[in-house]
Amino acid sequence: MKITQQIAQSIALAILIALHNPTFSQTKSYPQNYFRSPINIPLATSGTFAEIRNNHFHSGMDFRIGGVVGEPVYAVANGYVSRIKVSAYGGGKTLYITHPNGYKSVYMHLNNFVGSIAEYTKQCHYKQRAFEIDIDIADSILPVKKGMLIANAGNTGGSGGPHLHFELRYADNDKTLNPLLFGMPFADNIAPVIHNVRVYPAGEGSTINGQASPMMIKETRTNKKTKKKYTVVNDTIYVSGRIYTGIYTTDAAPKSTQKNGVYDIKLYVDNELIFHYSPTEFMFEETRAVNSMIDYDWYKKHRQAYILSRKLRGNKSQTCRVYKNNGYISFADNGCHKVEYKVTDFDGNSAKLSFVVKNNSTPTSTTTPIKPSKYNIPIAYYLKNRYKTDGYAVYFDENTFYENDMMCYQKHPAKYRSILTDVHTLTFKNYSLPPHITYTAKLTIPDSLLALKQKLVPVTVDGKKIVAQPFTINADTMVVKLRTFDGLALSIDTIAPKVAASNFKEGKTIATKTLKVKISDNLSGITRYDCYLNGEWILAEHDGKTASLTINTTNATTKGKNTLKVIVTDRIGNTTIKEWTLLF
Repeated sequence: MKITQQIAQSIALAILIALHNPTFSQTKSYPQNYFRSPINIPLATSGTFAEIRNNHFHSGMDFRIGGVVGEPVYAVANGYVSRIKVSAYGGGKTLYITHPNGYKSVYMHLNNFVGSIAEYTKQCHYKQRAFEIDIDIADSILPVKKGMLIANAGNTGGSGGPHLHFELRYADNDKTLNPLLFGMPFADNIAPVIHNVRVYPAGEGSTINGQASPMMIKETRTNKKTKKKYTVVNDTIYVSGRIYTGIYTTDAAPKSTQKNGVYDIKLYVDNELIFHYSPTEFMFEETRAVNSMIDYDWYKKHRQAYILSRKLRGNKSQTCRVYKNNGYISFADNGCHKVEYKVTDFDGNSAKLSFVVKNNSTPTSTTTPIKPSKYNIPIAYYLKNRYKTDGYAVYFDENTFYENDMMCYQKHPAKYRSILTDVHTLTFKNYSLPPHITYTAKLTIPDSLLALKQKLVPVTVDGKKIVAQPFTINADTMVVKLRTFDGLALSIDTIAPKVAASNFKEGKTIATKTLKVKISDNLSGITRYDCYLNGEWILAEHDGKTASLTINTTNATTKGKNTLKVIVTDRIGNTTIKEWTLLF
């Protein structure tokens, strides 16, 4: 049947309207009651899905386990262990279980694995002669049943306290989803809290209450006579030019912390939805975009995440949507306009905050003379960007940045003796945000340092913070992969790692079967550690938080004299070997 041009145009128009309608969404269905809870105690959270963390969205839910390690952890459905990862940092001891319905469950910061999973993992440790392992496993090796005990919850890796970090992902692409979408037994009758809202001028010529700086809706002031603090609410503000807003809001639930992330944020201007934040799922490639979605400078200083209504063009994350002018707000008249936030948790509890904005724009005939700027290197977020000067070069791929900008390159003498070269710095005129993906920097080694190049280490410099970075050496050039715009320079590492016994002494009788050894490095970082008991390699568990090795010697020692040797090597190759004679 032939469709007339008029009908075709009508259909196209209807589709276009639907796509731009704020209420338009694709409703996805998730299997309910397929997955059980990973623990048997009532679910209480210390971290929620997509909660804003340092440089990333929280990729799962953190379940409280009473402040102590050891809570049993169970497989949430039938499937098989498809991956085991053990690290001194990050997720610590982690299990990945793939399920036949196309999903994958992930369990992090585990204290220990149990049964056949524990035995298989131990075999892998000894086969690779390494504590840190990351192995993919065939579906026939470690099958699991729903409700099967697989591990005990703990505090390993980068965990800040005993808990279970739990995730549900799509098995084919590892896209992570909010576990509550699957009917997890989690009850919440406590509404979110809106702590404050900030209003920001958007570019030159924009002002808020006459000032070209952000303003808080709720301000804390101090009485000059009594010195007591009090709160002032700016329920009506006067603006000129374009503005955008940011909200600091948190959620709580019974027996959970008071400052969890929220589930849904909507911003209305005159009852029209212009911004919607609803992170129900995301790819890990999106996660660093969180830095472009918050007031990053404020977060660095105060650790309060103000989620911004504007969306930069290089932010490809689907966790938020803007429906008008990329989330920027402006008015054509001088009337009053209502701005309202509505924040909702997963169970539908909500909080609102509204204020009035009055446009106060007045035409001006004066022009401000343009001053010379140090920002003279153009950056296009959608293109590859390159910059090269004497002894230094940087290479940015597409989508390293979130928006077009102007860059400034400078170098200056180092303030610290440990730094051997000038510090190369990059700053940006409009957006002081970390890069979305890593970029490459190349440093030419000065002739005066070439004889020492095997001990040189590239470091980033941020105030007093000096951090060694991974690198390769190509002739006289250091090639460095970076994820910050901190200053870059060369340092030197000639100091071997420190190794010291914690709970035993040379030649003394040992009452415990669990030996602890402290290990640390001054700069480049430890890359390898090996322990030998009576000449045989023995597993040592590395805890990055306490900088220690734990060696379980059960069934590995003999009565009388035993020898323990620990070898620790840093990234440059500096090595320390310590040996002890132990009596059992």
